[in-house]
Amino acid sequence: MSQQAHELFDNFQQLTPSEFFRKNKQMLGFTGKIRSLTIVFHELITNSFDAAEEAGILPELNIELKRVDKDHYILRHSDNGPGIPEDYVMQVYCSMFAGSKFRNIQSRGQQGLGCSGCVLLSQMTTGEPARVISCYEEGDELKGVKMKFKMDVKQNKGLLMEKEYIKPEHTGVCIELHFKDVSYSMAEQGAFEYIRRTMIGNPHAKITFKDPTGHKYIFKRAADIVPILPKEVLPHPKGVSADDILFMAKHTDKRRYKSMLTSSLSRMSNKRIKEIEELTGVDMNKRPKNMKWAEAEAIVNAFSEMKFMAPPTDGLIPIGSEQIEKGMKQILKPEFVATLTRKPVTYRGGVSFIIEAGIAYGGDAGRIVNDQKKSEIMRFANRVPLTFDQGSCAITEALKSIDWKRYGLKDLDSTPMTLFINIISTQVPYLSTGKQSVSPEPEIVQEIRQATMKLARQLQKHLRRKKAAKEKEMRSKVFEDYVPIIIEEAAKLGEVSLPPQQDIQDVLSKVTKRSLAELLGEKVEDDDEELIEEDALIMEELDEYGYAVDDENSSLNKSMEEEEFE
Repeated sequence: MSQQAHELFDNFQQLTPSEFFRKNKQMLGFTGKIRSLTIVFHELITNSFDAAEEAGILPELNIELKRVDKDHYILRHSDNGPGIPEDYVMQVYCSMFAGSKFRNIQSRGQQGLGCSGCVLLSQMTTGEPARVISCYEEGDELKGVKMKFKMDVKQNKGLLMEKEYIKPEHTGVCIELHFKDVSYSMAEQGAFEYIRRTMIGNPHAKITFKDPTGHKYIFKRAADIVPILPKEVLPHPKGVSADDILFMAKHTDKRRYKSMLTSSLSRMSNKRIKEIEELTGVDMNKRPKNMKWAEAEAIVNAFSEMKFMAPPTDGLIPIGSEQIEKGMKQILKPEFVATLTRKPVTYRGGVSFIIEAGIAYGGDAGRIVNDQKKSEIMRFANRVPLTFDQGSCAITEALKSIDWKRYGLKDLDSTPMTLFINIISTQVPYLSTGKQSVSPEPEIVQEIRQATMKLARQLQKHLRRKKAAKEKEMRSKVFEDYVPIIIEEAAKLGEVSLPPQQDIQDVLSKVTKRSLAELLGEKVEDDDEELIEEDALIMEELDEYGYAVDDENSSLNKSMEEEEFE
């Protein structure tokens, strides 16, 4: 029996992260031809944005996708960021779980898988090496390096093939990758749509994209302000587990439990430390290195019984209502747009988040399906578009739970509008490693509903005003059509010549203005008795033709009454 057990473990191996993801690329989101290419765009764009913003630079990207053969493309992506120092180039692009974002901070990505995942997919599908040009500042000197390398999945690092130093003119990074078994599409989940949505959530950026047909799209920036950098925030006591406390204890440089807790957690004071000591009986002067699991568990249980202030929100930086509106107007050119940013709240008791929302109606808003305009849901998390797994997302669930008939809309699907939702948090609760859908936490769903319903009320008022204006125009046309006829017939009956055309137009203008004012309940300033008598005659004539303009039950009056009531 012992011999058999040893035989079972003859092939026991330890996989590197690169080997693991080579066998499980679907965990990086690389499933399906269209989705795989879109995820590549997502990873490269978000990394370029993060790098530029951290350096205080307005991002400017140039992306070219060239078709070599069916499902075979060459992607060339360049940016104007600060560049990558030579020693770090292959670490960024060839080492899984390597990066600078492993902190409790609002960030587009935090796993260190993005760029290296793209290189891995390229190598797996074509066998071609990655080519990178990095230009960066070192001291007062501008340096540039051109490298060609592959990924060593066994060692989780890069294998340098060629290197050449160049003289750059500006900072930035350019990467060229080959891909097979991917597909470019103009569909809702394709790479082009990803760029379009990215520009709405990041109006401070500029992207120039040349597609496989040679068509060049220039997405201009709608704002000239570099977003404020978010700050790293300490975890809130309500949002940590016993394992988190034990991990902090084992890796802290503090000498006492109390100093470790006050320096590692937000909203933690000496008064709170005494309260914890009373609830748990744990000596807060002990050395953290000696902490036991039972003590960590007791401390976390004490947290659940205590009351703390809400977590700090200065580390959350929303896009801002004004910026979202600029982005939506730039891309969608709607007839109506409304946006808002909610106040920070928490989910699970200790993780703060902010919901931002926008509604665009008319213009290029919505999407075309079978020659009909339908609604479009744009989901974002920390400014990043979520283009896949829409059905399982909290954002979709919240929007579809709203009774849209209350706001004068037939239903959500058949309305030509675009709904924009962005969740801002240091810990967005994604449902999977692919980070394409948000967990339906009750607090998140409620905040999305409240934000959207507030905007829907504004849209409802716009639609009512639009309907009232249309009915007003139709009634005005009645006067324009029939007053000249009445004047002509009156001249014949009176056996007098017709007045000059200009006089007819002047009378028509006064009558139309006066009559519509009366319809809408406005005050008439004109005291000319002759004009009033003349108006009365014309109104009588219109009555004979069957146009009762003073009908209190008209749909125009109804709509106006409803609007005043609101």
